[in-house]
Amino acid sequence: MKILEKVQAILAKYELKSIELLEGYKNVYQYQKDNPDEDKKFKSEKTDGYFINKYETHIPRGWYGFSLGDPIVPEWCEIIEKVLDICLETDPNFKIHQIKIKFGGVRFYCESQVIEDLYDVEVLIEHNLHDPKLIY
Repeated sequence: MKILEKVQAILAKYELKSIELLEGYKNVYQYQKDNPDEDKKFKSEKTDGYFINKYETHIPRGWYGFSLGDPIVPEWCEIIEKVLDICLETDPNFKIHQIKIKFGGVRFYCESQVIEDLYDVEVLIEHNLHDPKLIY
């Protein structure tokens, strides 16, 4: 089964744009440090703990599952949850190895014997959920 079109439809519902910071800031980390009142812009209620609890039966032993942390674009967490729910609807045996932020973008490493275009979904997420201002 294929899910790429469903994932594209999810992404299309969001206005994904570059993170905007005040002039002089190259990354969110320094911005947060200097502007603690703006901190909530880069936090999500859907934390690593939330995702681990929700999807724990789909994280195989030896894998840590989630390491999104913060700062993060909160809408990214919503997108990740919707994509995972589609994956689980399509394949109840779907496995989550790692979903993390690396080099400013979401890395989505999962396994399915049913979802034929999972690699394409991983690449799509990597290209759409990325911002250089999330790099140290």
